Amino acid sequence: MPDPSLPGLSGPAPEAPAHRQRLHALVQAAPACLAGLSGPRHVVTVSNPLFRQLFGDRTLAGLPLREALPELQSQPFFELLDGVYASGTVCHGPGEVEFRDATRPDPRGPVHFTFIAQPQRDPRTGEVTGLLLFAYNVSAHVRARRQAEARGDRPAATAQQLAVANAALATSNEELSVTNEELAVTNAELDATIGQLTDSNQHLARANAALKAANADIRAHAAELHLSQQALRQLNRQLETRVRERTGQLQAALRAAEQQRATIAAVFDQTPAAVSLLRGPELRLEYVNDSYQALYPGRVLRGRPLAEALPEAEAQGFLALLHRVYATGLPYHGQEMPLVDEGPNGPRTRFFDFTYQAFRENGAVVGVAVCAFDVSEQVRVREQVAVAIFRGPRHVIELANPAVCAIWGRTAEQMLGQPLFEALPEAAGQGFEELLAGVLATGVPYVATELPSTLDRAGQRDTVYWNFVYQPLPDADGRITGITVVATDVSEQVRARQVLEKLGQELAAAYATLRVAHVDTELVNAALCESNTQLTRTNADLDSFVYAASHDLKLPVLNLAGLIGELRRGVTFTDPAEEGVLVPLIEQTMRQLTATRDDLSALGQMQQAALDPPEALNLEELVADVLQVLEPQVRAARARVTVDFAARPVVSYPRAGLRTIVLNLLSNAFKYADPARPGRVHVSLWLDAGQPVLWVKDNGLGFDAAAHGPDLFQLFRRFHTHPEGTGVGLYLVNRLVQATGGRIEADSRVGEGATFRVYLGLQ
Repeated sequence: MPDPSLPGLSGPAPEAPAHRQRLHALVQAAPACLAGLSGPRHVVTVSNPLFRQLFGDRTLAGLPLREALPELQSQPFFELLDGVYASGTVCHGPGEVEFRDATRPDPRGPVHFTFIAQPQRDPRTGEVTGLLLFAYNVSAHVRARRQAEARGDRPAATAQQLAVANAALATSNEELSVTNEELAVTNAELDATIGQLTDSNQHLARANAALKAANADIRAHAAELHLSQQALRQLNRQLETRVRERTGQLQAALRAAEQQRATIAAVFDQTPAAVSLLRGPELRLEYVNDSYQALYPGRVLRGRPLAEALPEAEAQGFLALLHRVYATGLPYHGQEMPLVDEGPNGPRTRFFDFTYQAFRENGAVVGVAVCAFDVSEQVRVREQVAVAIFRGPRHVIELANPAVCAIWGRTAEQMLGQPLFEALPEAAGQGFEELLAGVLATGVPYVATELPSTLDRAGQRDTVYWNFVYQPLPDADGRITGITVVATDVSEQVRARQVLEKLGQELAAAYATLRVAHVDTELVNAALCESNTQLTRTNADLDSFVYAASHDLKLPVLNLAGLIGELRRGVTFTDPAEEGVLVPLIEQTMRQLTATRDDLSALGQMQQAALDPPEALNLEELVADVLQVLEPQVRAARARVTVDFAARPVVSYPRAGLRTIVLNLLSNAFKYADPARPGRVHVSLWLDAGQPVLWVKDNGLGFDAAAHGPDLFQLFRRFHTHPEGTGVGLYLVNRLVQATGGRIEADSRVGEGATFRVYLGLQ
């Protein structure tokens, strides 16, 4: 049975099943050949009998038109349909299309038809979802024309006029057919009446002749009445069966429509975009999804006019935009539009990308659909990047955003329109004049990293470290008349690194003092006690600093990544070779910086992980969880991992600590696999005097453990340079193991793989 919702037809799907049936009947009874096509493959969703007769009554429903009618592949028919779907423009067939039935050749010859393809659009998004295809059988016209051409006659009308004449002739034939049917019914009724009159005359004659003949007629009529009653009962049974079938079809259609509505509602409810439907001129909130409601927690939105539910939207002009979309039917797109409303902690400003789209019923605008995304975080991150524009040889400040004004320690009013070194006299003589003049003269950008400068900020002289790019700014004629500055203040990161270096120097001095203290035993004991106390304090300060540094580096790294992304999109290198060198170098540096930040974060969390309480851990489940995380590395190393935990399947250990140990050892096994052979890694647990020992053995590249033994577990030490890394993993594993009273040993030789034994001290 054809789909009662008739996909592929224009306009929204009707709500009432009776309306769908009438629409389906209209398509089926259309005097033209009509079919509905869905999607870019033109799947046949509905077709009337005339359309199917055009192609020999073959099966069409549910098939792509190319598969249903392969005989048309050699003609431009399907390319024209593809063009209508892609462009959304109605196509009138430029000529007749010839169809030769390959399965059942017609003795009369091929069928010729012309067509009109009309795009069908989604009422909500306006996107093309299918086509409505009208076809007209012009075979008779083509045969007549070819016969005339064979006789040498000149056609009397153009193809378009003949098409119109054929359409009018088809309509006249249809009307004549209806008239003939009515005339046939009338003749049948007249014949029946004449027969009845003849019978009546005969009955009267027979009645006058004899009463017995009349009784015989009465008995005959009684028999006919009995037969009629039987026929009526049979007709009633057929009618009841037909009603039951139609009722079942109607119920199935209702269930399908309800399921479709439920599916659409579920999709809208789960989408991360804020979606709402506003109906009527008062823009009443008929529907809001969960994401839209989450923007205004605690407010009652559904069923209320927008001006009443969100009065701030009216005050800031959004309601006027919605009324304009409702009145004109034209969509409106907004980008990073600010909206000030009352949040849980007072007034707040949020930024949105949104689309207002009118939706229609029966061709008339009845409401507006709203789809919005909260982009406040992206806007605020971008605002933290310092941007300025200088013009002319005196570098007059044409633009300065709040971030660059904060670096300079001035307000925008103090800087705009002023020559740079008159507004910032303390910056003169620090080399910036030469850099700016070079960029202005050569047109070559200048990139600086952690460049120090001295500025007057908050009434005192301050040293600022910053990363910046001087980018030449050409005018309409291509002359370099200005410079764009994009900068990031990295003073905190530089000072943090300086503090770290100072702490490292202090730590080295402490170790030197410890060696000197060996001269005298008593002095050694006293100095050792004091040095241990100082070392403990230094290590605690170092751990705190590492955690703070990793946390403080997170946002600048993200900002720098966003800045590089913006530069990649907006900057065009004049020298492709320079681009091929600088861009990969910048990307590699960003990856190294991100990896270093992550490793510092892991170091900062290590102490807390070591202090976690032990718990019973299933080793096979823990290794399986780690292997799932490392699955890409396992594939890259072509590795096969085997386990043996028969000696003790369950151990007592802090979960985070043991997971970090296994993760780092397995990651190193895959990272340093020998590319000349598939990787083989074996993880097992053995008992040494009752103490569990975790073994991780691989067949990778290996290293000279005897030569590098003392340095193996030091921070930032690496013995292979081809994979990316920071040399933190084994240091982290060693610290975790030592924190629980254990130790780690390693055996390895170059080319023979490596074996790590982790003595789990805490039980």
